[in-house]
Amino acid sequence: MKVSWSSPSWQLRLLPGLSITGFIVLTRLLGLLQPLEWKTLDLSLKWRPAEATDPRITLLAITEEDIQTALDYPISDHTLSEFLETVQSYSPRVVGLDIFRDQPVGDGYTALAQTLQSSDNIVGIHKIDPRATVPPPPSLPDSQVGFADALVDQDGFLRRSLLGAADKAGNYQFSFTIQLVSSYLANDGLSVENGMRDPETMRFGSTEIPRFQSNTGGYIRADRGGNQTLINFRAGTQPFEKITYKALMAGQVEATLIQDRLVLIGYTAESVKDFVSSAAIAGVTPSLVPGMDAQAHAVSQILSAVIDGRPFLRGMPDGIEYLLILGSGLGGMILAQWERKPAVHFLVIIVISGVILLVSYGLLLTSWWLPVVPVVAAFLLNAAVLYPFYQAQAQLRSQLNDRQKLINQTYNTIHNGPLQTLAKMISTWPESQPAPDALRPELHTLNRELRDIYDTMRQEILLPTGQLVLTGQQSIDLQMPLDELLREAYQITLERHREFFEPILKIVAFEPLDDQQLSIDQKRNLGRFLEEALINIQKYAHGTTRLTIDCRQKDGNNVIRVLDNGSGLKPSAPKTLGGYGTKQAETLARSLNGTFNRTHHKPKGVCCELHWPIYRPLWQRWLP
Repeated sequence: MKVSWSSPSWQLRLLPGLSITGFIVLTRLLGLLQPLEWKTLDLSLKWRPAEATDPRITLLAITEEDIQTALDYPISDHTLSEFLETVQSYSPRVVGLDIFRDQPVGDGYTALAQTLQSSDNIVGIHKIDPRATVPPPPSLPDSQVGFADALVDQDGFLRRSLLGAADKAGNYQFSFTIQLVSSYLANDGLSVENGMRDPETMRFGSTEIPRFQSNTGGYIRADRGGNQTLINFRAGTQPFEKITYKALMAGQVEATLIQDRLVLIGYTAESVKDFVSSAAIAGVTPSLVPGMDAQAHAVSQILSAVIDGRPFLRGMPDGIEYLLILGSGLGGMILAQWERKPAVHFLVIIVISGVILLVSYGLLLTSWWLPVVPVVAAFLLNAAVLYPFYQAQAQLRSQLNDRQKLINQTYNTIHNGPLQTLAKMISTWPESQPAPDALRPELHTLNRELRDIYDTMRQEILLPTGQLVLTGQQSIDLQMPLDELLREAYQITLERHREFFEPILKIVAFEPLDDQQLSIDQKRNLGRFLEEALINIQKYAHGTTRLTIDCRQKDGNNVIRVLDNGSGLKPSAPKTLGGYGTKQAETLARSLNGTFNRTHHKPKGVCCELHWPIYRPLWQRWLP
């Protein structure tokens, strides 16, 4: 692995990753990840290894078959009284009647009232929701009733249990769940009390029920009204023993399934529609979980915690959750900078993501809810999305290093060869020895320009790619229109050689050229072409008094034309040969699908001309 944070631009390299991680954090803070986190929790709870069937709870179900063959709906008071008397004959510890009975139904109201009044182990239900209040059975005292209001999330699924809340009159009420647990644990000398670590929660003995907060687990700013807790559903397809009304009344039930147990009575018939939705319970259709079953899970988790030490489901503190998200994002950033083949890189991403999911699942087995969705998202987005970005940066740094090495080698060759020879000539030339006019200043200029080559080349590779650095280290933005770029190159070159060009008559025309299909390198080379043409005039066009620069569109072509009236081309020079500048101009012309010509201009002078076709979209090329 090759990752370095030591370069001056490390802050810029961190910025994309921090932006992605910040986006994930913001998305979570806005609650947009809640549905995914809920679904992930449900699936993880559902896929846990099966637990043993709870030996303390038995469900007595009134099924669809019971309603169609033996009972009416709703079950009459007389039938319900007989049903309860039969259940009581098996000596259960607690009987939970998950059936509303706030008013008489059919015959037998007196018999049912007597049964309820004579049984101190029966707990009934009512509802305290102001929008749909249902009174409790009038024959039961307040200590033997609890509200059965279900607390569902925005997606309609049950994940929390409401243990206590105030009714519309402001009186604090206990839930059906708490009343059942209290009645069951009363034989053990335990009753519901305020918490010790958290005085606002509930406890039985030394076991405190963790209170749900607005940001518990994957929740964001959820309503935490009343006293709530997450439901740690019992894992497995058979969490509780279940008996039907028909089997019980036919005497087909073993006494041990009811004796000294907490027995819940309720409907499972689809026609009754007493269902809640939960994807965390194995072996059932998520939208068809009987309300009685949901109550059993809520009761079972408290009894199992008090008696067996089974942990409640808990979320991590907010600070730790967001540190995990930031840490996973940083890990993704570091991984994205590995210089590895894409196939290997993405295989590593998959493996690490799988490890995060396994760790999350392992923590859930110990009842800790890890925010796996934002953690995995921060890691994946940083590791996958930033990989091409960091690899391109690494490749660019490698190219810059290679270019720097080439520049150093080139300059060392110039420095140790021609520059040393030139320096020796200048230092050993006697002041008194005659020399051609201006030769000594020109030698000094040549010495300075050779030494400037290193800085000019180095500056260009360090500047952004959209810059042209001319001799003298002056830069031009290549994003500007081509005619403006050429004008800049023209003015910079003339200013650098002011002594030669200032007295010359200059006829200049820089008109808009078509540059929409030109690459950055082509625009750079066009700027250098003009610089080269002007410097050639300064070097070779002796006697020049007039200079014409003509850049325009003409006859379907872009044209750059440089014309002088100097001494012209040497007659003896072969037309097929040319210097480095000529070869570069011809290469540029080929890349533009154009042509380059250097010709003698009558009566005297030289004309350098580069032209290439104006771009026309394909559909326009068929037009006349």
